Amino acid sequence: MIRYLVFDIETRVDKELVKQIYDPEDALTLEQAYDAARDQILKRSNQQSDFFPVPFHIPISIATLQADDSYRIVSLGCMGTDRYSEAELITRFWQIFETAQTLVTFNGRGFDLPVLEIRAMKQGLSLRRYFGADQGRSAYRGNRYSDAFHIDLCDFLSNFGAVYPRNSLNLLAKLIGLPGKYTIEGDDVEYLYRQGRHKEINQYCTTDVLQTYLLFLRVELLRGRLSGEAYESAVVAAGKDLMERAAGAGTDNFLTEFLQRWNPELGRDS
Repeated sequence: MIRYLVFDIETRVDKELVKQIYDPEDALTLEQAYDAARDQILKRSNQQSDFFPVPFHIPISIATLQADDSYRIVSLGCMGTDRYSEAELITRFWQIFETAQTLVTFNGRGFDLPVLEIRAMKQGLSLRRYFGADQGRSAYRGNRYSDAFHIDLCDFLSNFGAVYPRNSLNLLAKLIGLPGKYTIEGDDVEYLYRQGRHKEINQYCTTDVLQTYLLFLRVELLRGRLSGEAYESAVVAAGKDLMERAAGAGTDNFLTEFLQRWNPELGRDS
């Protein structure tokens, strides 16, 4: 069983479900129902957010990075709806989950996992190990403060909700010399999906999972799980791994740009 599974998802809004809920009399088009629902959500939030509740989100891209006990990258990949149906995407993710011990996310407890749980329910999947059917309680959804099974970096770095507003991945990534968001942001994903630009979504999702992994290494250094020497060794190994992957993928490879934008020394005093 692999030690760490770092993952990130991108989603689109399930407009058919939106129409069922917000237009039960079937008086609006799909887009009209979507716009009306978004306006209602925005109004209820006092114009703060038009973000749809979790059950309305359909995963369209899932990036995964597996790392061993020494924090070395074992695998890196991304699954998207350009190749898989929703059912296949959800099923494949939970199959990968079965091979890992500890999940690593950024806001996975607040968004990614709830989305994947709800969609697994829709697809009729059974997540026995995840929900702890054999132990009587779920290790993955049980103790929020234990990192044996799930390390949510967003939750951890916000002191488990004590800090508000919570820091973004973009902010923390740039703080430690990672690229952060540079060509695409999360708000762009819905538009890119409508344009059929699946490759860009998958690449964006993959760069987010890479930055989650590299932030995780820095957090492990911060809390003494990695020594300074072990941290530097893991970062160097990650850089070499990504350079090899970029070199093997031809000239049109987003990892090359990621590496060019990554400055491991940024933010450290000399």
